[in-house]
Amino acid sequence: MKKHIKQLKAFSMVELILVIVILGVVSSIGSSVIANIYENYVLQKATHNSSLKTELAAQQIANILSYRIRGTVLARNPDDLDDNYMLFSSTTAKDDSHTLIEWIGSDADGFSSSMPPAWNGFCDINASSQKTIVTTGSSLVLANSIMSNLSNSDVSLDSDEDPAIFFRHILYSKNSSNSTEKLYQALSDDGTTGCMGMVDDDKSCVSTVVRNGDEKLDFSGAAAGTTDKVIAEHYKLAWTAYAIRPVLQENGLFDLILYTNYRPWEGTKLNDGWPETSSTIIKNVSVFKFTESGNTLRFKICAQENIGEDFNITSCKEKAV
Repeated sequence: MKKHIKQLKAFSMVELILVIVILGVVSSIGSSVIANIYENYVLQKATHNSSLKTELAAQQIANILSYRIRGTVLARNPDDLDDNYMLFSSTTAKDDSHTLIEWIGSDADGFSSSMPPAWNGFCDINASSQKTIVTTGSSLVLANSIMSNLSNSDVSLDSDEDPAIFFRHILYSKNSSNSTEKLYQALSDDGTTGCMGMVDDDKSCVSTVVRNGDEKLDFSGAAAGTTDKVIAEHYKLAWTAYAIRPVLQENGLFDLILYTNYRPWEGTKLNDGWPETSSTIIKNVSVFKFTESGNTLRFKICAQENIGEDFNITSCKEKAV
């Protein structure tokens, strides 16, 4: 009896080669899809990070600028601080060299830290005089603690360096023809910043105060003995000036540095040494511009996010304060 061996069919060489080619094509398409997905992920992540960092920095700057004292904002040349102009002045030519912004800000922490505020911003005109301000409802002990803590004990309503007081729309006139009477003018007039100690030693239009109990402020320093003070119903306290300076880095971009805890009205101001209290707002900035019109300040900030080699993502934010 003969036995028949059943033969099994197998792939031919041509079929094997065809299968390998198909698998190769599918693999190449799959790897290309995966590579594109990953590339898009990296791009979207970098865009998100850049946009988020820029937005946070812009919001931080806007928050600080929202408490600026009107008429105190200066644009400066960081390489030559004597080269400056008042930002709201339309008579001074503006150029790209004035990249540093400086201003005096009211004590936002003391005003918003409690209810009622540590200093409420209202002056009882009838009960006040040219030497003492009555601010009923304030808690000046708390205001003193806040200023002292924020300034590392440099500022106090009791002694040492005193905070400054600003009355709404009232300043001494630096260029007054009657220097004896020290006529007053509105903040909207040019030349007022020069008498706050910010650009020179003229402090004729800024006054310092110390507390007299919990609801009274006495003029201090040179203003304590004057009789030509003009007070108004609304006031603001300030314990520091502020400056934002772009610092050039090796990569050709800038870091925005915030300077605080210095008082032009007490003789400490921006100079070659720069104030010790500083912090970085944002790194890798390519654009930082600002302008002021009326009582509105606009600024623009652009920052880069590196995604490898020479590829960068740039995000820009613009705000009005």
